[in-house]
Amino acid sequence: MFVILKLTANHAVGSVVNFNESEQKWGLASSVTTPLGIVESVEHDEETDIFWGRVAFCGVTYAIADRAIPDQGGELAVLNGKVYVGTEATQACGIIAPLPRNQESRIADELVMVHIR
Repeated sequence: MFVILKLTANHAVGSVVNFNESEQKWGLASSVTTPLGIVESVEHDEETDIFWGRVAFCGVTYAIADRAIPDQGGELAVLNGKVYVGTEATQACGIIAPLPRNQESRIADELVMVHIR
């Protein structure tokens, strides 16, 4: 499921976003305490200087890794618009998929497969 939303800036594909009350737009997320989505594409309306993003809210998509991801994957956690494997019990909004066959271990700033619940 995706929705086209107004973004606070030209966020990279794979950025994790949540709603920014003060700007009334979607900006980089730093936690999973509020509903979050993952940017799948961005368009810039030059006439209004607004960035619009296709943002996924559930299902399988790709997000930017904040740090190295263990090969077994794990619970999805968020920091500065990127994902990592969290250990806190509150990190129940999704998972980072295990390492697919014939792929190298994932490092920071790579796109990793996630499943948002």
